[in-house]
Amino acid sequence: MNHQLRIVTIRIANVEGGGVRAWSDDLAGLSLTYPNHDVLFAELPRTIATLLEQQGFHSKIVREIHQFVVEVSTIQG
Repeated sequence: MNHQLRIVTIRIANVEGGGVRAWSDDLAGLSLTYPNHDVLFAELPRTIATLLEQQGFHSKIVREIHQFVVEVSTIQG
C-alpha cells in the first residue's frame, strides 16, 4: 500500500449573527457551519475522512497543527 501525507488547510471564521464556518481550498466539498467551535472541531475529522473517501482515499488524521494568521497595525498614539 502506498501511504502519502496530504496537508489540508481548514479556514475558520465567525459567522455574523453567531456560529462558526469552516471551509478548505484543499478539499473540495468542505464547507461547514456550526453553532460553536466545540461542535465544529468534533465534526471535522469525520467530515474530512468522508470527503477523502469519496475521492477514493482511506485516511487518518496523523497530526493537527493550529496556526494563527494575525493582521496587525501600528498603534497611533
